[in-house]
Amino acid sequence: MCPPFRVLRRNDFATLVLAACATTWGCVDSGAGKGGGTAGMPASGGESGAGGAIGSGGGVVPGSGGNTAGPVGTGGAAGGAGGAAGAMNTGGGVNTGGTALATGGRTGTGGSTTGTGGNLASTGGRVGSGGATTSTGGSTSGAGGSTSACGSTILNPYPFGCSFAWGISDPGGSLSAYSYLQFMTTWIEYGIKADGTFSTCNGCNWLKNSVASTNIVPVYYGYIIGYMAHANGLVDGNQCPSSNPNCPNLTNGGAAFIKTNRSKIIQAYADYAKQSYAVWPTKPLVWLLEGDFVQFTDTAQGSPLTMDELAKLAADITCAIKGNMPNAVVAINHTTWNLNAETDAYWKAMKSAGVNFDLAWTTGVANNNGFFDAGVTASSFNGKTATYAYVHQLTGKPLFVDDSCGAEANETWSTSSATTLNTYIASGVMAFNHCGKLKSTYQSLITALGPQLTPVCK
Repeated sequence: MCPPFRVLRRNDFATLVLAACATTWGCVDSGAGKGGGTAGMPASGGESGAGGAIGSGGGVVPGSGGNTAGPVGTGGAAGGAGGAAGAMNTGGGVNTGGTALATGGRTGTGGSTTGTGGNLASTGGRVGSGGATTSTGGSTSGAGGSTSACGSTILNPYPFGCSFAWGISDPGGSLSAYSYLQFMTTWIEYGIKADGTFSTCNGCNWLKNSVASTNIVPVYYGYIIGYMAHANGLVDGNQCPSSNPNCPNLTNGGAAFIKTNRSKIIQAYADYAKQSYAVWPTKPLVWLLEGDFVQFTDTAQGSPLTMDELAKLAADITCAIKGNMPNAVVAINHTTWNLNAETDAYWKAMKSAGVNFDLAWTTGVANNNGFFDAGVTASSFNGKTATYAYVHQLTGKPLFVDDSCGAEANETWSTSSATTLNTYIASGVMAFNHCGKLKSTYQSLITALGPQLTPVCK
């Protein structure tokens, strides 16, 4: 199976990725080109093998049982005698008891009101028991922040500190030998069921059993929509031609799946955040949301979302996470082969929807003059917007970059000079994750680069 979430929607870039994918992973995408889909996720055996490669070696700690107990709280997700101003009332926060946000969105039909007791966000929303935060009266935002059902308004754009951060995909086993890294990544949640529930929180087990004894900052690749769609018979787009009506996948049916299951998706993120918070209550946890998120607006979809609908979904997912995990750091994905107008419209919609995200994350190289992808130039179809500097300026957020979690074609970061990397830091890049096959030279190279790199905090 191909590595995760690389969606192939533009012919001129798809060919390069597919060639590397077929060579390295032994899989072939028969549906490349505009409308192609998300590359295959790791098999249930795990995310990465002994060498960091995705395969049967199993890097995700499977665990059993999970942690179903939410954090202790006597209040709701937002405090005050008047109840929450938003999705929840004083009865409790978002948890397994019910859906806090229904299809109408955070402020959709029947939108929330502020007053004694607080109303639900939209028709169909239910409040569970237990509350989402640890203190009476709901979550607190810290100095200068506001308190709401969506958590603190205070952002954390540098969760790894002010030095350029390096990470890898969890290789499995003990992490004691990886003190040279600032963060490590894992995928959630391949154990999700068709109805959006999960019996085991594998991410929670990973946090508790593997990460807790280290100084590593954990990072989730949040693929709840993708994994839940898999459980409902929708494969990733690279697994069959997106143009084949007999091949339901995320590229042609993902948007319709979201419309049907919107409240369940949001509730799944809320539940996962609540359970993660129970075992990781203080240090930051970064959530990289839904790779190639913009694909759900593509014309290849049978019932595409509008940019505004997609942005409202991002806002509600972010709210569900931060309302249940005050220490969460949320990153929204940027697809590198968007058309220029598509990039501008996507991030404009995110701003208009008020998505409370901390970072933008994307995939790319470090050896093409600031462009994301190899071979792209200013005269390319998206040459105006396909740079780190452009997206950093457009979003106003630091950028988290990875190497596509597959073939090593994009891993040019550790082999770059300090001078080159400092130009990328100046363009907003603050971290790089090597989630393809781990090279034996990675540690020595990044250790040598570290002292030569400028701080990422401005």
